[in-house]
Amino acid sequence: MGEATMRDLLEKFIDKYPEMMMWAFDLRTPAPGGYHPEPQPGIAPPQWCICSNCREMPSEVERVCCGYVPADCLALPQRLCGMVLNPIYLAAFQLYRADILGAEEEEMDDPQKSKRHACYHLLTLIRHGVLGQGQRRVIPSCCVWAIRDKYANPHGVYTGFRADRLA
Repeated sequence: MGEATMRDLLEKFIDKYPEMMMWAFDLRTPAPGGYHPEPQPGIAPPQWCICSNCREMPSEVERVCCGYVPADCLALPQRLCGMVLNPIYLAAFQLYRADILGAEEEEMDDPQKSKRHACYHLLTLIRHGVLGQGQRRVIPSCCVWAIRDKYANPHGVYTGFRADRLA
């Protein structure tokens, strides 16, 4: 296919589906507000971390460690976060939530969002039980980063903890 033919085909496609052009631009441009520091070998964990698996968080309220020694950190595969990240447990929990709350729609620009949020919900449910409406708990940084590393946003943009749903 020649360049002129491809250009003509692209113009027809954009005329018919203009939202796809905006979606393509969004994929190439990182969204503002992203915060996803990669783990740096040899860099010490933050001062507030006990387990040695935490990374810096954008807000003071999110700077929470699981509080365990490194061998017992919740983010390790054999501990709580490993269970939450298990595809079988996660799929079962997502089906359960879909039955109760209705299916979540996948977002084109963040296909991992529903899995990431399901992990957050499952971890909170296991650690704190059923919370009432508006009751929220901060997830330890080590667990947040284990979840984000497995189900990353392609733009590196994360909402972070919101104490109030209306915030």
